[in-house]
Order: sequence, then structure tokens, then C-alpha cells
Amino acid sequence: MTYDRMPHELTLPSGQRLRSFRLDDLDQLVDVINADLDHLRPWMPWAQEPATAESEAEFLKSSLRNWSAGTDFVYAVLDDDGAILGGVGLHSRPGPGALEIGYWLRAGAQGRGLATAATRVLAEVAASYDEVHEVVICCDEANVRSAAVPRRLGFTLSRVEEREPLAAAETGWHQVWTMPTAVVRAGWPD
Repeated sequence: MTYDRMPHELTLPSGQRLRSFRLDDLDQLVDVINADLDHLRPWMPWAQEPATAESEAEFLKSSLRNWSAGTDFVYAVLDDDGAILGGVGLHSRPGPGALEIGYWLRAGAQGRGLATAATRVLAEVAASYDEVHEVVICCDEANVRSAAVPRRLGFTLSRVEEREPLAAAETGWHQVWTMPTAVVRAGWPD
């Protein structure tokens, strides 16, 4: 399934922006990842080695291709000055009728509600598509901070699946949190 009309820029209630990654983000992205590599490595499979201009250029090119194909939508989380605070995305990997939200933030950007706000906005975008019936968030069960986001927003822990750990701190038990888009369309649960 492909999705058209995905917005390239969104604004969070706190004023930070989500903007589709661009090729000119390369130098800043490499610097951000490498500055926070010890923070990212435990949970992010792509952060097991230092970022290079080559690896991140491939990521950015792949992101642009996937966006054009209508299958995967990755955004930079930006502060008021345009500095990258992290990344969030809507991914079609769960299959037809569902979009998965993923997120990461720099250590200094955590604890301010950014991941929760970005997830809420992306869930609302997903719910704007009639063909999307469910929003999914996945994380390792040991990643308590990541699991707090869907819990805070009223997602349901639908199942825990065993899978091979891909990052340093993963246990191999993968939580799958879900929210029907009908609930998002009707208004968020209290």
C-alpha cells in the first residue's frame, strides 16, 4: 500500500517542527548521531557504529526514495533554530491497514514531551487516511522510556513477540502497542 499527500512539515503544539529529512541535513545528522552515540546505541540498531557521511547519505537518499514511493515517511524533529533534536517516522512495514510510528531523540531533548507530541501528531496524520485502521508502536520491553509514549497516549499493549535483539540493550522481547485510528478520529482517550 502507498500513501500520497503526506505532509512534509508539521508543527508540534510546543512549536518544534517535524520536517522531512533533506540531503542538506547530512553534516548535522552525522554530528548529532555521533555526539549521542552512547545514548542511542542501546536501543537503535542503526547506531551500533559511528555515523559516517556515507552511511547517513545513504539513509537520506533512501528516505527520499521511500517518501517518493509513498511507503515510508521519516521526519527530523527540529528546534526553533532548525537544530536536529531527533527523528520520527511513519512506516508501512506492518502491512496494509496499519502504519507504525518510530522515534528517537537526543539525550538532551528527552523528558520534554517531544516524543509524545510527535507521536500524537503522526497518529493523527495516519488516521487521516481512511485505509489506515491501526497505528502501531514497537519497542523492546526493556526500553521503558520508549514504552512510556504509547502508554501515555492510551495505546494498548497488544502482544509481546520474541525476536532476535538488534541493538545492545535489547532483550529480544518486542512489545507491540496499537491504537485503532477510529479512536484517534473520535478524539484521544482520557
